[in-house]
Amino acid sequence: MDVFQINKEDDRPIALTVKNYENKTRKTDPFYVEMKNEIKHFAICPACKNPIIVVNLYIDKTLDENKNKMPMHAKHCKYDIKGLAEYSQAAYDNCSFANPSKFGGASKHNNKGRRNEIVSLIKEYPVILYNEIRSITGIDFTENAFSYMIKNFIKSEGYYYKYINKYNLPYSFLNMQKGIRLFNSQLYYSDKRKELIKSINDSKYFCYKNYKIVPKTKDGFYEIELYLANHNVDKEYESETIDVVIVEKFNGKVYEIFNRTIEINLEKYINTVDKQRRINSLTDGIRIEDEYFSNFV
Repeated sequence: MDVFQINKEDDRPIALTVKNYENKTRKTDPFYVEMKNEIKHFAICPACKNPIIVVNLYIDKTLDENKNKMPMHAKHCKYDIKGLAEYSQAAYDNCSFANPSKFGGASKHNNKGRRNEIVSLIKEYPVILYNEIRSITGIDFTENAFSYMIKNFIKSEGYYYKYINKYNLPYSFLNMQKGIRLFNSQLYYSDKRKELIKSINDSKYFCYKNYKIVPKTKDGFYEIELYLANHNVDKEYESETIDVVIVEKFNGKVYEIFNRTIEINLEKYINTVDKQRRINSLTDGIRIEDEYFSNFV
């Protein structure tokens, strides 16, 4: 996993970097602990509150089973860290970071609190979700398309699926959609934009013209769709990836024109929501009443 936390009362994930870790921990106990003449680095999992150990914080000396150097990452440790956190197997078993469910699974939960949390995020912060799915895919979905996705998610009871949680919501929300039609769609300004334009223009039937995805000719019924696939969970690094795929269809044949594997960012969305909450709270004291405004006259 590439996130951490130092406060058991805070479930906001912090991106795991040397700078963030040093600034948050102040390089003190119980985060920096000497064990067997070596300094180990610990933190707390934002989701399950169990202790986690940071691997290769400063040097990439640890090797995987293939003798390749492993990048900096954090993983759960199944023992107590004095003064930091006690290990709970039950919390670990239900942790969104330690045991993420494969996308597409049919397994559901009946936790109403978890259901309400997901529905509230979609209802109260739709713009954040809208911006995230555009950033993930590189497609500037229309409001009508986004509205259809929300209705499909609610109708399918996406909020009850075990693999969907507040950290991965933009990705799992997209994953629940069937092929999303891109005909006449515009591209979003993202790191995929140039690659998308090239892939679309190099396809058999579509091009990006006048800022829209349109057929190259008008002599047939062509379709172009996007979907997410091949969700992969790396147990060693406790990280996840998924593929963004675009296909074009004509006369019963399907051609893949774009496929990019992306890492699932588990901290960006929920931290953006939290920032929006803080900003919204800045205006809590303002009242829309004549008596309130008279105080400033």
